[in-house]
Amino acid sequence: MFCKKILFLVLFPVFLFTSCTNEYWQFHEQKQTLKTEKQKTIESLQDFSVEKIESRDIEILATPDKKVLDRIVSMIEESEKQVFVEVYIFTEKRILQALKDAKKRWVDVRVVLEKNVFGATGINSKTFKELQNAGVSVTYDNSKLYNFVHTKLLLIDDTYIITTGNLSYSSFTTNREFYIIGRNPTDLQTLQNIFLADFEGKQTFESTPNLVISPINSRKKIEILLTSAKKDIFLYAENFWDESILNILSQKVTDGIPITICMADPTKVSSNTKAIALLKSRWIDVRTSKKPMIHAKRALIDDIYSYIGSENFSTNSLDENREIGILTKSSPDTSKTFHTLFESDCPKITK
Repeated sequence: MFCKKILFLVLFPVFLFTSCTNEYWQFHEQKQTLKTEKQKTIESLQDFSVEKIESRDIEILATPDKKVLDRIVSMIEESEKQVFVEVYIFTEKRILQALKDAKKRWVDVRVVLEKNVFGATGINSKTFKELQNAGVSVTYDNSKLYNFVHTKLLLIDDTYIITTGNLSYSSFTTNREFYIIGRNPTDLQTLQNIFLADFEGKQTFESTPNLVISPINSRKKIEILLTSAKKDIFLYAENFWDESILNILSQKVTDGIPITICMADPTKVSSNTKAIALLKSRWIDVRTSKKPMIHAKRALIDDIYSYIGSENFSTNSLDENREIGILTKSSPDTSKTFHTLFESDCPKITK
């Protein structure tokens, strides 16, 4: 017995030292990795231009259209390995059930939700509890890193879905939203790394030339995108409030480049009354829609380059939130479809 105590007293400090040493080196390795990621991001932004946007084989779906909801539910039902979801608002019952069923099939299901949705604190609490009770790994965002996790992202096996819409019934039935479905392995791996960092409440600076990530690079990339315009700019915007973006648009108008914005009607988003008056004072063509409700965030520049994502054209969205969007090259057919929808949602006002 005496020998066992001596052995314990000798070996325990060694074990403790080894354990602490491993944690020490892991901490500093992670810190160094983060520092390297940040430096790469800074360097890539210094060199970024619209010519850096790479071609992507993607689908772009639009709502209101219940078939889009059917498609997403079907993709989750057919998942085999993993379904990762990071979203601002999650109240859609069919998607919730599909996630719970996927968990029963031993699919790796993980969810990140915003805990304090602006104006609707607690809206995600019911979904959170249902997921938790179903054994799904679910967590709220790390509020120390971001004002809000405003992301709308799904990673289903080897496919990513970047959307402008929350996982709510209205996103599929009454709102104008856009959904990008892609499988590019570089984007997919980066999005997965970002999701896992957010799931674990850790910081990350990862991105790719096409991804637009707040607060990492959204402002810089969107400003460069808008500044690149030589012919015209068309924007979908739920709301608008950022001085730097406004100044870029104002300069473009001064340079003779027309800008048209389709926004949510002020009866739906009251702050748009002031924003619309400000935009119109800069000779920007602002149009509004009551139906469908404009919740989309999208840009089409010169019918060549496109942005779709969760980022609004607002300071908080670009600088303070976790947001995810994507830049793509727009084909002639995609541009034509965009303009058809745009004119349907926000037709030109004839005097």
